[in-house]
Parts: sequence; C-alpha cells; structure tokens
Amino acid sequence: MAGIGFQLARLAREGGIGGIAGAALHGSLVSAGPWLITAAAMAVLEHWTSLRLDTAGAHRVQTILIYAFSLSAIVAAPVGMLATRLVADRLYARDAQGVPGVVVAALVAGGGLGLAAGVLLFSLATPLPLLDILIAATAVAWLAQIWVAAPLLTALRQYRAVPLAYCLGIAGVAVVLAFGPDADARAVLAIVTAGFGVTLVAIVSILRRHFAARAMLASLDLPPMRRAILVAGSGLLGVAAVWVDKWLLWQGPSSAATLGLLRLNPINDSGSFLGLLTIVPGLTLLLIVTETRFDTAFGALLARCTGTSTLERIGDAHRDVIATLLDGLRLLILAQALVAALAWVLAVPLFEAIGADLRAIFAFRHSAVGSVFHLIAIAATVALAYYDLFGRILLTWAVFALAAAIATLVQWPLGLAGFGWGYMIGAMVGATAGVALAADATVNLVYLLFVGNNPAVVGEQGRIL
Repeated sequence: MAGIGFQLARLAREGGIGGIAGAALHGSLVSAGPWLITAAAMAVLEHWTSLRLDTAGAHRVQTILIYAFSLSAIVAAPVGMLATRLVADRLYARDAQGVPGVVVAALVAGGGLGLAAGVLLFSLATPLPLLDILIAATAVAWLAQIWVAAPLLTALRQYRAVPLAYCLGIAGVAVVLAFGPDADARAVLAIVTAGFGVTLVAIVSILRRHFAARAMLASLDLPPMRRAILVAGSGLLGVAAVWVDKWLLWQGPSSAATLGLLRLNPINDSGSFLGLLTIVPGLTLLLIVTETRFDTAFGALLARCTGTSTLERIGDAHRDVIATLLDGLRLLILAQALVAALAWVLAVPLFEAIGADLRAIFAFRHSAVGSVFHLIAIAATVALAYYDLFGRILLTWAVFALAAAIATLVQWPLGLAGFGWGYMIGAMVGATAGVALAADATVNLVYLLFVGNNPAVVGEQGRIL
C-alpha cells in the first residue's frame, strides 16, 4: 500500500488545495472505498426490501446477507492474508510468472471454504429450503473470493479498479431490481448474489489481464509451515477482533431471532457500524502520510544494513526510523481523536438527521472512541509487518479479540448502555499490546535485522515473536 501512498502524497504536495482534497478522496477510496460503497448499497437495499417485501421476507434477506458478510470475512481472512504475502514476495523477487498460481490457489481455497461454511451454517441453523441454502452459500463463497482477490489489485496500482468493480456489481443489481418484475425474497437474494459474481468476475479479469502466465503453483512457492500459520492466523484474528462483540451481542440484550437459530441485534449493529465508519479519515492519513514516511525511513535503514555503511550511519538511520514512527503515531492519534470527539458531541443531531434509532447512540459513541485505539493497533501491526514479525501481529489481534469478548460479557447486564464497550476495551488493550510489541522490535531493530530475525541465523521458519 505504500506505493499508492507515495503517489497520493505527491498529489497532495504538488496539487495545492485541490491536490490535498483529491489525495484525501482517493485515499478514502483506496483504504475504505469498497467498505463505504457496500455500506451505502446495503442501506439502500434494506430500505427497498422493507417497502417491496413482507416483513418475514425482508428479515430473511437482511439476515442472510449480514451472516454472509461476516462468515465470508472470517473464511477469507487467513487465505487472503497468506495470498497477499505470497504475491508480494513474488513481485519483490520480480517473478510475475509465479503470481497466477498463487491467485488461483487462493481463489479456490477461499471459494471452497466459503461454500462449505455457508452450506453448514444455513442448513443447520435455518429452516431454509435447499435452493435458498445453495444461493446463500454461493453468496458466502463469492464474497470470500472477492475479499481474497481485491487486495491483490493494489499490487498492480489498480486502486480504482476495486471500487469500480463493486459499483459495477451494485449497478447491475439495482437495474434488475428497479426495472425487473416483482421479486420475492429468494429472487432478491439470487439477484444480489449474482451482483457479487459480477464484481468477482471484474476483479479476476483485471488480474488475469496483468498476470497472463499459466497458473502453476510450485512447491517452492509455499512458505515454511510455521510462517504460513502465523501469517494466516494474524489475518483471521484481525477480523475476529472487530466482529467478536457483534457475534456475542447477537445473543444479547435487544437481540431478536430473525431466521431460525440466527439472530441479529439491530440497535447494536447499526450503532457499531456507524461508529466504525469514523475510522476512515485515520485510515486515509495512515495510507498517505504515516506509512509512506515510515517506508522511506525503513528503506534507508535496510540500504545501509545491506551496504557498506559504518555502524554510526546505521545508528543514525535507526534513530530516524524511531522518530518517524513516533511522529506518525502522534499525528494519527491527534487526527482520529478529533474525529471521535466530534462524533461523540454531534451524535444526537447526526442520528436525528439520518433517522437512526437514538438508542444506538451508546454503541456509536463507544465505537467511535474505540476506533482511535483500533487505528493505533493497525499502525503498530503495519510496522511489525515491515519487520516480518507476524507472530507479534497475531498476538496483538488475539489480545484485542479476547479483551473485546471479555469486556462484552462483563458489560452484558448494562443492556443498551454497554453496547460498544467490548470493541472499545478490546481496541484499547490491543493497541497497548501492539504498541509495546512494535516499540520493543523498533528499539532492537538493528539486532533483529542482523541476528534476531535473520533467516541465515534463525532459519527459514523465522521467529515466533
């Protein structure tokens, strides 16, 4: 992502006020564009189904899609993280011939796991007929493949292609629903699932055009088992950290059974989702400023470590890395804290303006505060990824997820007033752990580069922590 950040930073520097605005807009699209587009589309679809379908049908569509998004994210996270790492390694080694094999294997794995998980969930937990189960499971599979394939386009600097692919699929669904014949819940779900397929085909077509070699996955492409587990596990726990409090509260206060054994908590879900949206400005700043500066400083240190520099010059570059990391973290905290403060103060007029349920304000405010610490945790894991310390990334998200789950259960008796607390406390604990782990690694970075995480010393498996 730093390559995109460099382009946007140049746009901001050279384009004046318009350049800054353009860089911010492009940064938002790159860092959270698919998320924002999907959120808007889901909100419109929810409103449309409430008007065109009966209550049971609208709840069926909404429940299946929410569970499909959640399940596909969990299924795709480890596969997508590992695939992204393998593709990055191939591109760094200037071996584009090896990319298609990795992409195809990742798509097959993500789609297969998504299909199996979808069939298992919807067949065991719902009274849906077989055809509906297959449609819902296909939605999970195609979403999982989208989550796997979409990040790979950033390696091609095709950062506009992903939002455009999402828009293409959404536009197709909108046209069919608007101008087609009246549809029942099954037909609506099938049309939306077809829209996922259109988006997936668009993304895969772009990848195929850029990587035209024959898809082959040689054994040499596979990383050592321990490293693969750490990379995949960090992706899995990173998603679980964000979702765990929502999963628990689907069984908690104000939740309701919406489809068989499947439940939702509309008050917490809506408030938490709006609160999570406040992290978008921070993600944009992380992309355009923080990571690009850190990438430059870390690259300079590596150049001196692999060249003929003296220990004194290596020490100067090391101190520059530390200073750059601290400056970037301070900037992120100040910017995101300001956004969270505005969200807290303006929550009531905002909810009144969009017609949201005022009872969701607790979840919104707590999630907005949690997003500050979530962003800190993300920044820490970015640094740890540069250091190739995925065990520490996994530990950061594991602590985040565990703390969020415990805090959610502790605040359970508070009802509405406790919504969002789990995510907020989990983010605080996760950020603390991430910063401590990243700080320790940064202080000892020269030792790690030469000895502590040098494959020639510790082996190809690398360190665990």
